[in-house]
Amino acid sequence: MKKRVSVIGCGALGSIIAQSLTGMLREQYILLGILGATPQEPIKPAEELGCKAYGSLEALLADTPDYVVEAAGSDAVRQYGARILAAGSNLILLSVGALADETFRHSLGQAAEKCDCKIYLPSGAIGGLDVLRAMRLMDKDMKIRVENRKAPHSLEGAPGLAGKQLSIEREELVFSGSALEAIRSFPKNVNVAVAAALSGVGPENTTVEIVSVPGLEENSHCIYGQNKSVRVTLETSSLPDPSNPRSSTLAAWSVVSLLQNLASPFQF
Repeated sequence: MKKRVSVIGCGALGSIIAQSLTGMLREQYILLGILGATPQEPIKPAEELGCKAYGSLEALLADTPDYVVEAAGSDAVRQYGARILAAGSNLILLSVGALADETFRHSLGQAAEKCDCKIYLPSGAIGGLDVLRAMRLMDKDMKIRVENRKAPHSLEGAPGLAGKQLSIEREELVFSGSALEAIRSFPKNVNVAVAAALSGVGPENTTVEIVSVPGLEENSHCIYGQNKSVRVTLETSSLPDPSNPRSSTLAAWSVVSLLQNLASPFQF
């Protein structure tokens, strides 16, 4: 029986996911509808994909989807997450950064357990999270450092810059601290770091560095993990989405991959 999916988010990443549900995943899933930031936003894409354009979360939940995919940002996770789980739907989060807050993460986890639902965290714009989880089981004293290298324009407007203009001529370190501090200062740039942190030693104990690199065409993420017996370096570089330089389309495809995996008899 096909599983029923609703998508929150009409941007570039949400569009990739919705299109895949009606394309390559159509034998396994039914796209019920799309919820946008306004009632008008999902109308056009919903017409093109032959699904509903939800005007509210209540309308989405009335469809009782098996899975709700979030591709709308951390605020949407905080606003809708617990209500989606309480309605009995499983939740797939693209904006993993919202879970850096331990109190919120705990409350969302409790909501899922209470309703016997799952919260799925796709790999996003990186990979190798399974390796970090295994290393953490081997040795609780492991260390993780994440280095993000991005072009200056992809960091513009971040609260952590406090209005500072980044150099267009020289490379500069714009942040160094914990993953918890990083998501507060650069909320649209470090979902990768938070995902790595949650797979390993937690946001408070994961070191993050953000480097502004003029002329850089790709977003580059490098994760360094080490315990007493294993050392790993995970590096991913991908072109940013043309309409949103802060995001990589690989993140959306990681959700498509997760959905494909959930429908497969073989689980990776």
